[in-house]
Amino acid sequence: MDESDPAVTPPPLAGPFRLHTFRPRGRPDVGTRTLFVHEWTASGFTVRGVVGLLDLTGGHCPSARAVVLPHERVHADQVHQLAGRMARGRVDTAPILLAHRGPVALRSLLDEVCSEPPRLVRSLREQRHRVWALSRPSELELVAAELAGTSALLADGHHRYAAHLRLQRSGTRGSDRALSVLVDHEDTPLHLGAIHRVLPGPVLHVARRQGWGVVTIGSGSPLREVAPGRVVVWEAGLTHVLSLPPTPGPPGGSGLVTTATMPVLAVERMLAQLPTGDTSYHHEAEAALAEAGRRDRSALLLPAPTLDEVLSVVRQGRLLPEKATSFQPKPRPGLLTRRLRDV
Repeated sequence: MDESDPAVTPPPLAGPFRLHTFRPRGRPDVGTRTLFVHEWTASGFTVRGVVGLLDLTGGHCPSARAVVLPHERVHADQVHQLAGRMARGRVDTAPILLAHRGPVALRSLLDEVCSEPPRLVRSLREQRHRVWALSRPSELELVAAELAGTSALLADGHHRYAAHLRLQRSGTRGSDRALSVLVDHEDTPLHLGAIHRVLPGPVLHVARRQGWGVVTIGSGSPLREVAPGRVVVWEAGLTHVLSLPPTPGPPGGSGLVTTATMPVLAVERMLAQLPTGDTSYHHEAEAALAEAGRRDRSALLLPAPTLDEVLSVVRQGRLLPEKATSFQPKPRPGLLTRRLRDV
C-alpha cells in the first residue's frame, strides 16, 4: 500500500465549504433542486443533518486549513473497484457522513424546519427516518452563509470520498460533487466508539518487547478495566491492562502523541508485529470477548476516542489506521440517492 497515492490518503479540500442543492433519485418526490434535513433514530440515538452535494472542486491544501478532514486510511484497490462501480452505475447510492460543530443560526433554522410535518417518513429495519426539504431561497441563503467558514470531519464513507476524488480527476461527469449529510456534533452528536480486535498471536509477548507496561488483573471482568488512555487484553482467560508507550508525533510536529490522546496509534505499531491477516473487528466489546473465548484467541479492547482527539491527530497531518473509530448510528443507504448526472 503506497501512502503517497492520493487514493490511499485522500486529500482534504481547500476553499469554502459548500453543499449544493440536488434533485434526489426516487424518494422524496420534489420538483425542484433542494437541500434536505434528514433525521434518523436507531438504538436510542437520534441524529439529524443537512443533506446536499459536497463541492469537491476546491483542490488540495494543508490539513490545518482544510474544510474536509479524512481521518482513516483507505485501501487503493477498494477505492479503484468502488470508483468503477460508481462510474458504471452512474448513481451516488449513499451520502458520506460529515461531522462539525455548527453555528447557532443554522441550528435554529433546522429546529424551525423540523417543527413542520416531514416530507417523508420511513422505517428501514431498526431505523426510523424523517426528511424535510430546504427549498426556500431565504433558507438556502442562510445555509450557504453559515457553512462558508465550516470545516468537517469525514466520519464515515472514506472509500466513497476517495472514489469521488478519483472519478473527478478522470473527468467523470457529476463526480465533482458527492452526496453528503452534515451532522452538528453539538446538536445531535453521533456516538463515537472504539472498534475492538480479536486476533491470533502472542499479544502480551509483543507488547512487553516494545516497552509497554503490563499489569495482570487476573480472571476478573475485562470490561471493568477499559478506560481512557489504556488498552485491555484478554488472553488465555486472564485480563491484562496495558499502559502504552509514547507514540512519535509527525515530522516537525510539537512533541508526542501520548497515551492520553489516541492509543490506537500505538496499537497499530504493536499489531504490525503480529499475524493480523485473520484479525476480526467488533463494535461491541462483549462480542469481541465472546469470539476470543470461542476461538481461543486474544481480545484487544480499546478506549473510545473523543472528537477532539481525532481532530487533533488529523490537524497534525496524520491519518489513523483503518477501523480506528466507529461513528454510530449511520443512516442505512438507499433512502436518499442521486444520479451522478444530476449535478
